[in-house]
Amino acid sequence: MKCKVETGQIVIPVFYDVDPSDVRHQRGSFAEAFAKHEYRYRCMDDVEGMQKVQGWRTALTAAANLKGYDIRDGLVENT
Repeated sequence: MKCKVETGQIVIPVFYDVDPSDVRHQRGSFAEAFAKHEYRYRCMDDVEGMQKVQGWRTALTAAANLKGYDIRDGLVENT
């Protein structure tokens, strides 16, 4: 997403076996993964690490809001 903003590159997200709304809202396994990262950085009192996690959240939300491809159960749908 950084390259999209800085250099205008095209980003086409491909959601393989995951619901784009789970990515957009960081639900399910995404919520679990972010909770683990945040816990680790919080325990280490790592402000830079927490900023990095927030950057990941923002980038995933932005990517999930783009038009892309949703591939689940062998079916390809435009999102």
